[in-house]
Amino acid sequence: MSHNDNIRLLLNIKDTNITFNEENWIQERNIKGIDVKVFTGTLTYKPKACPKCGCVNDHSIVKDGFMTSRITWLRQSNTPTYLELKKQRFWCHECDERFIAHTSEVARNCHIAKQVKQSVLVEAADTISNKDLARRHCISDNTSRRIINRFMDDYFRRNRTKLAKHMCFDEVKSTKQADNQMSFIFSNEDTHEVLGILPTRQLYKLREYFRQFSLKERSAVETIVVDMNAPYMTLVREMFPNAKVIIDRFHIIQLISRSLNKTRVQVMNTFNTNRNHGEDKKEYRKLKSFWKLILKDFNEVDFINYRKQRLFKGKMVCDMDILDHLLSLDEDLTENYWVYQALLEASKENNIEMFHGTITAERHQNISKYMKTSLNTLLKNIAFIANTFHYKTRSNASLEGKNNRIKVIKRVSYGYRNFFNFRNRVMISFILKPGKPASLN
Repeated sequence: MSHNDNIRLLLNIKDTNITFNEENWIQERNIKGIDVKVFTGTLTYKPKACPKCGCVNDHSIVKDGFMTSRITWLRQSNTPTYLELKKQRFWCHECDERFIAHTSEVARNCHIAKQVKQSVLVEAADTISNKDLARRHCISDNTSRRIINRFMDDYFRRNRTKLAKHMCFDEVKSTKQADNQMSFIFSNEDTHEVLGILPTRQLYKLREYFRQFSLKERSAVETIVVDMNAPYMTLVREMFPNAKVIIDRFHIIQLISRSLNKTRVQVMNTFNTNRNHGEDKKEYRKLKSFWKLILKDFNEVDFINYRKQRLFKGKMVCDMDILDHLLSLDEDLTENYWVYQALLEASKENNIEMFHGTITAERHQNISKYMKTSLNTLLKNIAFIANTFHYKTRSNASLEGKNNRIKVIKRVSYGYRNFFNFRNRVMISFILKPGKPASLN
């Protein structure tokens, strides 16, 4: 291989019209106080025709000197790298116009190599701040943001959003530009692909958005998994005539577990924690320390392994002993606990009759106001919960996981002001998986 081939291989240059001198083809310089590597090359070729007038080159186009441009390149050996390229200038005698030689390695009127832009897009899929992303590629953060936004604008233009048969609806905290700082996000439940992020979750705005899809497309949707946000039920009923609403099972369990936990805190606060009430303070600390045990599935409570517990005067006790003691402290807590366990059991067995019977049972006289509110909410949505038990594998789990990734992106970036910058950065992290190349053509 010639030294030209070796240098092109080193810099990943595909254009064979770029050549390098045998001597002084690389230098170390200091540019703006930073030590960099500068490769020096020449771009020249015989043009087939004039790009200005279209005249075929029959010795009518002559060389007319060079124009040198410094192109930002990918780092070499973790050192900022530039390609100082002498571009051939041509003069067309037919139209008396001059033009510059062009290479596929860099866009016209641009001083950033295409492979740098591609690297920006690929690394944007990682959880890294925009400033760190720009610093890695020796460009400004505005430039890296502009590269991402242009790619996403082109992506949305080429790829029209298509509704899936099974979808998930949720909301995510985004920017101050969004209504109440909350945005609407929806995804394909089968492929886990994020279909879109909207700057609002208001019902009338969501109606406007989904009206852009034909009735035929909307009628093809079979199931939509949501949380207990009432506007989503209305939206599905109005815009998706054949879709069944499925309430995410996690939100059902979360609702009743929070109610039980609030009841525990209410009981806990009835104990006097002053220094003169030692026994009350001990019971208070027991309720505070073993809160997870109260929320645990009764069938998973350990009754075999005994351990010394400081709050029980160093006695050997198992988890079942601790639970029995905690429930003996208050009858209302006990009543709420067994309602909670009955609902858990019904959910595990996907038994809607048992679930509905537990909610409507007349024996619940001593349950807390928190649990009553939760039971009323569950009763109001019992038809949707029946769908949850019928479609056992449908859930919002994948979308909740993506929401967690969005939070990480926001945290490492110290938040976003502009919603569209936020949306584009989030979407590119889902569209371009780490290591997946981005096309700039």
